[in-house]
Amino acid sequence: MENRVNNNEVFIEETFNAPAEKVFSAWTDPDKLMKWYAPEGCTIFFKKLEITPGGQFHSCIRNPQYGDCWCIGEYKEILPYKKIVFTLVNADENGQPINPADAGMDANWPGATLVTVTFAMEDGKTKLQLRQTVSQELAKKTGAYPSWLQMLDKMRALLHQN
Repeated sequence: MENRVNNNEVFIEETFNAPAEKVFSAWTDPDKLMKWYAPEGCTIFFKKLEITPGGQFHSCIRNPQYGDCWCIGEYKEILPYKKIVFTLVNADENGQPINPADAGMDANWPGATLVTVTFAMEDGKTKLQLRQTVSQELAKKTGAYPSWLQMLDKMRALLHQN
């Protein structure tokens, strides 16, 4: 596991008091994903969700304050209990890629990013590392970074329910 922090990417590391299988399952079981994969006060809706290598998704995070945020993406890599890599592309409700600025987002936000999530067991707990190919500073400014933290907190609560 690398610990290098690069200003050109989002880097979040969290430890969960649960085995890697459970944490991985929260990302790959559609029923569990629906319960946590949206920031506080928001909900997620999937038009399409194929959690397999090469599988695609088309999602909408509904935010009562800012409106709907549609994304499409593809799962590039899924290694059970170890790693998930997927693209996140700003899109419209028909699944067509759009310029983030046209959706009212920061003009510097890239239209497509790559998200890499790794899982490592340490003393019966799971260390999760999340990286996204966008500057951490921009992600903090736009709210994407705090949104990841809120979502991971919701995932932690879900893991403790089961």
